[in-house]
Amino acid sequence: MWLGDGTRKSLRIAAVMTVGTGGNGVYVTPRNAPGATVDRVDVSLAVGADATAVAAGLRDAVRASGGHVLTKDQWTEASYPETNRTTRLGLLLVLGIALLYTGISLANTMVMATSDRVRDLAVLRLAGATSRQVLRLVGGEALMVVAVGGVLGLLVAALNLLGMWSALGFLSVWTSIQMPWAAIGTVLGACAVLAVVSAVAPAGLALRRGAVGSAGARE
Repeated sequence: MWLGDGTRKSLRIAAVMTVGTGGNGVYVTPRNAPGATVDRVDVSLAVGADATAVAAGLRDAVRASGGHVLTKDQWTEASYPETNRTTRLGLLLVLGIALLYTGISLANTMVMATSDRVRDLAVLRLAGATSRQVLRLVGGEALMVVAVGGVLGLLVAALNLLGMWSALGFLSVWTSIQMPWAAIGTVLGACAVLAVVSAVAPAGLALRRGAVGSAGARE
């Protein structure tokens, strides 16, 4: 490695930290970094220590040098700014387009599937089922399709997140996996409503033509 003055020097690795400290930098002893100032000190509380008293003491100690005392969350927020507005808008735009085409595909699939089953629905009417019973059956099947799709989607997402979590683990970055359950529930609810409407609407129109005529129609 090269020191700050350009001198090349070979150093011995004394230890490798399992848990990172917020960066991938190399830490050297004061002897190998003359003139370097301390830019951060990590403090952990002993068992039973008063956090308020410790924070007050640290503020008094660093006041003369202009230092600041921050909690872990405050330091993270100050050191790692959030995603800028342009990046967030771009992500929302791509996500919106994907959701739009997903909705179109779902509605088209349900309409085509129901239209191809007009004869089957008419046979159910001739067998004694009422129109409401047939429509409830169609709506229930649409909800089942959305439920199965949601479960499969969660499994794929879980496998993907597990792979990324394992890869980060090899870098000694262990973190918790957080799922946006509110957003997932909203999307599943919207898909359920869209699927039911797209399936029940053509089924209702088909049942209005009469069961006998629909049962004898060619598919």
